[in-house]
This record gives sequence, structure tokens and C-alpha cells, in this order.
Amino acid sequence: MIRERIQPDIRAKSNYLASFRFINIDFGKKPPQIKSWKTHADPEKKQIMLDLDISYNADIKVDAGFTEKTPIAGIKSIKLEGILRVILAPLMEDSPIFGALTVYFPHRPVLELQWTGFAHLLNIPGLQTLSERELVNQIGQIIVAPQHFSHPLAARFDLAKLQFLEPWNALRIRVIEAKNLVAKEILTKSSNPYVVICGGGTTAKTRVIHKNLNPKWNETFEILYSDLPDQEIEFNLMSDKGVKINQQLGSCRIRIKEVPERGFIDKWIDLENVKSGQLHIKVTRLRLLSDPTQLEEVLKVNEQSRPKRDNEIASAVLYTYIEKGRGLPVLQMKKDNLKALAVVQVGVEDNVKKFGSRINNGEAEWKKRFQFLIRNPLNEELKLKVHNEHNKPIGSITVRLSRLLAASEMTLQDWLPLESTEQNSEIRVKLQLRILTPDVGAPSPQGKTKAQYIKPRTKVKKH
Repeated sequence: MIRERIQPDIRAKSNYLASFRFINIDFGKKPPQIKSWKTHADPEKKQIMLDLDISYNADIKVDAGFTEKTPIAGIKSIKLEGILRVILAPLMEDSPIFGALTVYFPHRPVLELQWTGFAHLLNIPGLQTLSERELVNQIGQIIVAPQHFSHPLAARFDLAKLQFLEPWNALRIRVIEAKNLVAKEILTKSSNPYVVICGGGTTAKTRVIHKNLNPKWNETFEILYSDLPDQEIEFNLMSDKGVKINQQLGSCRIRIKEVPERGFIDKWIDLENVKSGQLHIKVTRLRLLSDPTQLEEVLKVNEQSRPKRDNEIASAVLYTYIEKGRGLPVLQMKKDNLKALAVVQVGVEDNVKKFGSRINNGEAEWKKRFQFLIRNPLNEELKLKVHNEHNKPIGSITVRLSRLLAASEMTLQDWLPLESTEQNSEIRVKLQLRILTPDVGAPSPQGKTKAQYIKPRTKVKKH
């Protein structure tokens, strides 16, 4: 799992990490301890959930580097404590009763790592400004919902049938303001605050407001999330230090289930792990519609309600499934070659995803799903490019999103020919467009509502 799922994610972070690899992975023979467990049944969704309170404290050996024989850093021990959720679903009539097993952490666990060669790790471009705590937090995000691991239990069970595979839900988050923040700059007795929002596998951040302990951002973000139970949105307030390591100003979080099914929440939340500070947020549930006639009104409302200096508000979501290709040039896989063959680059405007397939005999398979938030589908287009391992173009496809507005259910599923190619190559894709609109009863993004005051959750001591 680490090499197949985590290693590609690390490589995708930066070009400098393209050849990053785990050299040795040995978690020893000491198993995690299960201190307690709870069982939940959901007959409507045909699933059973097990919440395991686990504790894992052990010596391990995980070495990483950029060549197969020369590690530059590693982990020699780990402490991991938290709730591990196991979902058995869907319920089936025949043995083995459940179609698949899914494992994930619904909330970020306590994670402590003992490093070897940590200083060498921070010499990698792109990591120099990270503190050890921030690096551990980024590792923690890899194992927390919506990230999960699913494995079929029944023969030939298609994991694509799991209801939480794709994020068919959306929230609009307004980061309004903060107050009474702690001062991190000794000379000016102030801070340079900004907010990092994490949720649904997405990370976004506000602009930096310099020398201000009571900043007002009024910035809007949208996140997509799946039906994986008990997901959270985390808000980390930081003080910008320029080229130095940024400093924490506190954090807070909300559970997605706190947001009413047909409405919004508007609240002040106390920041945790600091002497003082509060954050004011507004979170609204959004509906995803397959009715193109709603777009004109959504665009109008979004433009009228957008505050000055705010980002453009998303009016739609594009769901993209890049399945497979045919007629692609046949390339011979070389031993120990880290470069993926038949690399696909797909994007809308400046949001670009890149991934590759090692199966390249003319029938490459990717089976990759991506989502793009769309500001105005009338003016935007999806661009897909295919390269070989030497970054030589094989062909490209351009799809204007306005084409989907005229399609049945705003969905296109077909083989699309690659342009500028010497042979007849095609890529099979599925594209679905959905209009985003606030749920019934929710205010417009700039609507004035009375904010609630929420204290941070207290930790219950275990006996």
C-alpha cells in the first residue's frame, strides 16, 4: 500500500520528488493494540461499521531516498493512536456476505515519528520551509478521510460500486474573519495571518494579511466530499514568515455532519492549542444539478454576491474519468525505469493533473477519477494531453465544457480521437457536468446571518 498509493502521491507533489522511493519498509512483528471497539449498523446503506480504538507504538525501519541503494532519511519508530474505522459493505446474500472491506481514520490520529536523517530531508527543494510538525501533519493527511483503502472480499466485486468512491457532495466555505490572535512578531507585537483549509482531500488557503491580529478575509472556497462517514473540515491559522518557517496561530475543525442537510452554519470557533483567538466561518451545503437551465441564474447570483477581492465562486463541477486508450504507440518497459509510460495530463485552466500507466502495449489503462471546480462552463474547456516516457507528445484532446450542457444528463462517455498523432489513437473518457447551487433555505454567500459562538471540543479522559 505504501509503495502503490503513498509513494505516487509524494512524487506528484513536486518535480524534485519525481524519483522519490521507499527503499526499506519493515514494521516489525509487533501488532497494534485494540483498546476498545464499537459497532454500528446501517441497514439503509447495507453496511456495518467497526470503530477500533487502536494504539501502535513500535520500532520500525522505513528508509527513503532517490536511488535504490542510498537512503537519505528514514523513520525508526512510530507512535499512532486513534480511531480506525472498518466498513463492511455492501451486504450481500451469498458468502462472504460483504462485498468489500474499507479502512480509514475518520479523524486525524495522534502521530509521532522518530526520524533518521531529518536534516537531509529538509534539504529537498519544496520542503525547506516545513517544520517537523508540519511534515508529520502532511503525512497524517494521507491516512485520514477521505483517503481510504478498499479491498474486495467477494470474487469479482467491482469497487466502483462503493457509494463513497466519488465526492458527489459539495460545501461552500466562507472564511470571514478572526479576532484576538496571538502575536508572533516580537517587534511589531503582531502577526501575518492566513488560513489553511483542509477537507475532502483538498487544501486551500486565504491570502496573507500583514500585521493584523483581527484580520478580515471574506474569501470563498468550495470543497467536494464523498459519503465516507464522519469527515471533517480543518482550519489551521498560520503567521507568514516569508522565507522562514511559518508559525502556528491555532486551529479548529467542524464535522461535515454539523452542517444541516438543507441549510448552513455561521459560527465563531475558539482556536485550539493557543492562548487566544477565534475564527468566524460560514459553511453552506450545495446541491449538484444535472439541469443546464439553472446555469444562467447561478452565474448571475454568484456574480452579485461575490465580495470585492474574493475569488470567483464556482458554478459547476466537472467529474472526469480517464479509463483507457487504444491504438497508442507500443513502448518497451525498461528494468528499474521509474518513469511512467503513456503519461496523461488533464486540466481545466491552471488546475492540471498528471498521471501515468505502466501498461502500454497499445491498450493502456489508467482508470483515474478527477474533479474540477468550474467558474463558468460557457467559457472553459478540458485539455487532455498524452506523452510518452521521454515527454514526447503522442496526441491531445480538447473538449469545450459548453458541449456537455447540450448532452443528455450533461454526460459524455465515448472514445475520443487524439489530435496531432501519427496513428489512429483514442482515449475512452467519461465526463459529467453538474451545476452547483445552495440548498433550499440557505442564504446567498453574502447573506447576513447571526453567527453562533462555538467553544472547542473538550477531550474526554479515558479510564
